[in-house]
Amino acid sequence: MATATSPFLSAPQIVPSVPALPGLPLLGNMLQFRRDRLALHDQAAEVGPVTRFQILHVPIYSITCADMAREVLVDQAAVFKKSAGLMFLAPLLGEGLLTSEGEVHKKHRKLLAPAFAPKRLAAYGDVMVEETKKQLATWHKGKQVDIAQEMMEMTLAIAGKTMFDADVRGDASTVGKGLELAMHSMLASITSPLPLGYKWPLPRHLQMRRAVKLLDSVVYRLIADGRAGGVDKGDVLSMLLLARDADDGTGLTDQQVRDEAMTLLLAGHETTANTLTWTWYELGRNRAALARLEEELERVLAGRTVTAEDLPNLPWTAAVIDEAMRMHPPAYQTGREAAADVTIGDHRFPERSIVIINIRGIHRRADYFPAPLAFRPERMLPDQKKARPRHHYLPFGAGPRVCIGSHFALMEAQLCLATMVQAARVRPTVTHVVPEPLVTLRPRGGLPAIVELK
Repeated sequence: MATATSPFLSAPQIVPSVPALPGLPLLGNMLQFRRDRLALHDQAAEVGPVTRFQILHVPIYSITCADMAREVLVDQAAVFKKSAGLMFLAPLLGEGLLTSEGEVHKKHRKLLAPAFAPKRLAAYGDVMVEETKKQLATWHKGKQVDIAQEMMEMTLAIAGKTMFDADVRGDASTVGKGLELAMHSMLASITSPLPLGYKWPLPRHLQMRRAVKLLDSVVYRLIADGRAGGVDKGDVLSMLLLARDADDGTGLTDQQVRDEAMTLLLAGHETTANTLTWTWYELGRNRAALARLEEELERVLAGRTVTAEDLPNLPWTAAVIDEAMRMHPPAYQTGREAAADVTIGDHRFPERSIVIINIRGIHRRADYFPAPLAFRPERMLPDQKKARPRHHYLPFGAGPRVCIGSHFALMEAQLCLATMVQAARVRPTVTHVVPEPLVTLRPRGGLPAIVELK
C-alpha cells in the first residue's frame, strides 16, 4: 500500500515579489486555513492575482489569475507535478491516475482513455437515465429529503453500473463514510505541526486507515467478481482486467486495478453529485431559470425519455449546469509543486514552490464574469462561451492533467437533470447554504428539500 510522508519537513525560499497575507508567528495562516479555506483564498484574491500565505513555515501561493493559471496548468505543465498535499490521499488512492506522475501517469492515462471514448460514452447514457429513474421511484408527494445525499446515492449507482457493471446502491453508506473520513484525515495531515509518517498511530492516520478498510471492502469485492467473469462486459473494470502490456503481455495486478478503480469510483461520483446538488440549490433560488429549463425539455422531448443524442438540442440544460459549476465548482482548487525553478507571470518561483490555482476565485472575478454572484445560465450558452477565453472557466482543470472523465461527467449531469426535471418537483427548503471545502466543495449539512413526482 502507498504511504504518505509529510512534504512540509522543509520549505523553499520565499518569493519576495509576491505580496503576503498577515499571519501569526510560527503558525502563519494555519488557523485560517483550518477554519475557512474559502475565505482565506478570497482574502488572497483581494490582495492580488497571486498572493502568499503560510501554513506553519511553508509558503503557499494562491493564484486567482486565469492567465497565470494557464501558464501553470498548460504552458509550463511539464515543470510542475501534483501538489504535495495530495500525497496525504496516497494510502487511499495508491498510484492511480490522480496521484501518479511522469511516465506512470502517461501510461495510466493511455490505458484508461478508451473507457471514455465517444462510443463507450454513448453506451453509458441509458444507464444514467435508468438509475436516475430508480432514485426518483423512492420519492413521493411531500417527502422531505437531503438532495445532497440523494445525488450521492444516485451517482454512486451510476458509477457502479457503468464502471463495474455492479449494483452498489447497498454500498452507499460505506462509500460515503469512507470518503468523508479520508477527506478529513487529509486536511488534518496538511495542517498538522507534527509531520510524522503514516505508520505512526496518530488519530488522523487511524482515520485514514479506517477509510481505506471501508472502501477496500467494496473495491476488492468488485475486482474479485470481475475476475471471476473474465469477459468484457462493456464496463471500465472489464477493460482494466483484460488490459495487457504492449511489450511483455503482462496484465495489471489486483493492486494496480484497485488503485485505478478506487480513483474512478470516488472521483466518478462525488464531483457529479455535488454539481447536481449545487444546480438544484440555484434552481430553487432562480425560478425563472427553472421555468426556462422545463420549457426547453417539453419543447424538445415532448414527454419522452431523454437520450444522449438529445443533448446537443438542450443548450439551456447544459448552460444551467455550467453556470452552477462556475459559481460552485466541486473541484474548487487544484495544487501544483514546482519540480524546478520557473517563472510565472512576473515572479520567479524556486523549485518545490507550492501553488494553488483558486478555481472558484477565478470563476468569481467580475472582470471575467460580470455580476459574478448572480446565477445567469445565459452566459454559458454556446455563443457566449466561444467569445470568452477558455481558461477563464476551469471546472475540470486544464492541460495534460485535465479531468479524463469530464465528458462523462457533463453527459451524466445533463441526462440526470433532464430526467429529474421532467418527472419531479424539487423545492429546497433553504435559500442559503454554507459551502464546505473538503477535497471537493459540498454544501455544509446537505440541501434539505421537499420532493414529489409530477
